[in-house]
Amino acid sequence: MIQIDKGIAVPDYSIRGRTPIYPWHAMEVGDSFFVRGRKMANFRYTCEKASCRYKPKKFMCRDVDGGVRVWRIA
Repeated sequence: MIQIDKGIAVPDYSIRGRTPIYPWHAMEVGDSFFVRGRKMANFRYTCEKASCRYKPKKFMCRDVDGGVRVWRIA
């Protein structure tokens, strides 16, 4: 027999899977974060996928001294 439980809250599935490495979900328009030791050519795909996953948010990245900076632009 399977036990029935009452009063258990439904978990928030807005962020599924493992804990995100980058703070895409918490960013407001104009916010940015820095990723040390990465190049934009290698990080661009990650930025594009975040724009798709967290719609309608949009992100852009640029090379800066020592790494990549990512901005939320919409």
